Amino acid sequence: MAQIHDERLRKLQAEMRRAQIDGIVLGNSPNLYYMTGYAPKKCERLLAAILPADGAPALIVPAIYRFSSERECSIASQSVWLDGEDLVKLVGGILCEMGLQNGRIAIDDTLEFHQFSLFKAASPRSEFSLGSRLMTPLRMRKSPDELEWMRRSGAIADRAIEWVINAIRANAGKSERQLRAELSLWSVGLGMPDGCSSLIASGVHSASPHHIPTDRVPAPGDAVWVDLGGGLSHYYSDITRSFFIGTPPERYRTLYAHVKEAQQRAFESIRPGVRACDVHKVAWDYLDKQGLSALFTHRLGHGIGLEGHEQPNLAPDSEIILEPGMTFSCEPGCYDPDAGYGIRIEDSVAVTETGAESFNHFTKELIVID
Repeated sequence: MAQIHDERLRKLQAEMRRAQIDGIVLGNSPNLYYMTGYAPKKCERLLAAILPADGAPALIVPAIYRFSSERECSIASQSVWLDGEDLVKLVGGILCEMGLQNGRIAIDDTLEFHQFSLFKAASPRSEFSLGSRLMTPLRMRKSPDELEWMRRSGAIADRAIEWVINAIRANAGKSERQLRAELSLWSVGLGMPDGCSSLIASGVHSASPHHIPTDRVPAPGDAVWVDLGGGLSHYYSDITRSFFIGTPPERYRTLYAHVKEAQQRAFESIRPGVRACDVHKVAWDYLDKQGLSALFTHRLGHGIGLEGHEQPNLAPDSEIILEPGMTFSCEPGCYDPDAGYGIRIEDSVAVTETGAESFNHFTKELIVID
């Protein structure tokens, strides 16, 4: 195994022994990539890694993926199966060889039920539990290499925001949906193989926090926000900027200033030892004093890394204590359907030894497109 995957396996095995778990099953998920460096195309066929608390891991892989798994996966022991093979028998035999049959087995939270059922049938007396209690603590604290990938990903996201604003400024009559499609293609050329995952909301659509782009064309008099991100070497970025086409109403300017201030105050409160819920509360309390908390309808942030949304969340119910290397979004917003607009400002940030670092540096001053 590669050195980084050796180190991660040692940490995971120590956690399994501490939690009295005999092994963990990882499906075709970000957890599999984190532990083995392997991220094949997802399909319905069983592809799973079995990592014991003691000893070497094994990979169950369909024959159609054999070529990529041998080159890319750090697990040496690979059991290749063909369509039509008895998978319960195959899984049972591997678990028996590894001393895991009928043991205490953690299961990747995202493993499809039809695949989990194979393990349950192969090991009916096992005690199964969620794998997130083991994997989440490992993945929450990013290594220096992981943080560097996220910085690079954030830099591309900054450029993508600028691209969207310039595209709207060009007044080419492109719809929200067209802008999203062209943005995704453009970002592929910058090293994001799957393009940007983006939400573009204009006019009254901006009052919906998770609006899905439509055929509406941004027009003069519209508030607009763009929420985008993508994976660079599997590590995600996430950024949102809000702007206005034409002359914004005074209330929009005021609301924008308050959202910007709420984000800045929350960012300045991030440091090791602070509870995630208390960072959320900083933004919420500020907006509440302005009489705007009813318009702030979501948590302040979500974790980010190998997934666009992971732990830790900056949410009212999150008691997680922040530690250096944790990464998440910081994104207060206010959405007013009666006024016909909404505003969100978002950066992806990391906890440092003394405070926080932002991966995004695109201006947060109000941009007005004439």
